Amino acid sequence: MNTAFPLIAFGIAITAFLLSPSVSTRPARNNPLAAFAIIVAVLIGGYIWRDQFSQLLPAAVAFAVSVAICFVLRIAEGYRLSHTATAAGVAAGLSGITAWLDPSYGEAAMMASIVGFAFGAWTCSDFSLVKKNSLPLITAALVALCFAADFMGAQAIETTPAGMTGTLFGLATAVSSMLGMLVSRPKADRSSGVGGYLGVGILLILGYVVGSRLVESREAWMIFDGAVLVGLVLNTLIRPDGSNDSFSFLIGTVIWIAIATLAFSFFKGFGIAIAAVGAGASLLMLENGRALQSAGPLIGLAFYRVLRESHPDTVRALDLGQHYAVIGMAFGMLAALFPTEWVQRRWSESLTSGFGRLIWSFILALIPVAMAVVLGAKGIVGFVAGLGFAAFVDGLRGGSSILPIALTGGLGALVAVSYNWFTKLLDLTREEKQIAFYWIAGVALGLGALVAFVSKPETVEPEVASE
Repeated sequence: MNTAFPLIAFGIAITAFLLSPSVSTRPARNNPLAAFAIIVAVLIGGYIWRDQFSQLLPAAVAFAVSVAICFVLRIAEGYRLSHTATAAGVAAGLSGITAWLDPSYGEAAMMASIVGFAFGAWTCSDFSLVKKNSLPLITAALVALCFAADFMGAQAIETTPAGMTGTLFGLATAVSSMLGMLVSRPKADRSSGVGGYLGVGILLILGYVVGSRLVESREAWMIFDGAVLVGLVLNTLIRPDGSNDSFSFLIGTVIWIAIATLAFSFFKGFGIAIAAVGAGASLLMLENGRALQSAGPLIGLAFYRVLRESHPDTVRALDLGQHYAVIGMAFGMLAALFPTEWVQRRWSESLTSGFGRLIWSFILALIPVAMAVVLGAKGIVGFVAGLGFAAFVDGLRGGSSILPIALTGGLGALVAVSYNWFTKLLDLTREEKQIAFYWIAGVALGLGALVAFVSKPETVEPEVASE
């Protein structure tokens, strides 16, 4: 059955895509420059330094494949309206495939895939409609959540079903979303709220089946279904358009943190990962990205636990009494928020937009390295802990994009997969850190100048006074 589940998930994804209605409005034309450039750069780097850095080459291949899949999904969404069902099927299928990989490099490939989907969604998504989440972006978010649940399940319980928890819940999400879509029969470019609610109802049933029968854990289905129910409630309280509901959004975040605490009491980090999958599945099916943003701290905690299981000694460095950890948390929040801010305020339908995304990809990849050099282990762990607050901040000010969610998973996984590669950078002397800081500051200024050069704010035509 380990082989069957991923194949079934891919079958559901293809079926949902073929049965979904065609779109009447195509997304904006995508410039493939950024996606192609980072694929080539990562593959070349992985091959050149394969001997110096263990598991770098398989991680580079997994990253490149993930970016390429995002580009294919970007093309596909120009023909059919099938977001959550297709995205969940792809995420569950890819998550299940990682169980086939050799354990010597399987974990690195899993984490690199999360990173690849986050960067792929960033480079390939159509952000001309900020309030709408693209198929690559939804897939990236679900990939991060499903992979995290699989990884944490394998660490918590040494059984095959536990190591496929994310895969199975992702498959349940794909089936539920497709059935809701078929029953409601949404029209082109417009989804049906009835179908979303119906899909969530089916998901509650399938969540029980997956948790109690396949994962063989009463706690698993209780956590998952509990998170789905909370998502259903918050969908009615938090408005997707972000109008006059900041207090409800804040309450939603508090509730998700409480859910994380309760899930931890049942299954520790594995429980938090399951709750994150339930939150993402329900709210993406209901197409309420802003309500999902309220779960940002929950998702951030899930990837903090992923880092803890990957590198147990690192989290001992986290001490909020140390200013390095606090600075790291602040940069974690900003790192996942910067690209969203750039899209919202500096978006331009020009040929330079692909170059701008490429520069931002380079900046995002370098931020964890800079954290390691300047702030050491305390800063890098604080960086991961702060990632989840980016979505919270964006949602509190009325945003609805799940880009911060995808980047939270991608940057958290980037730290987990690359931590061993820059271990030597964590123990620099104060003098060495000062010298490195000057270099980092110079590079940051140069990259900032490039971003400013390729960014063009939207022009607003002045109103003409009527006579």
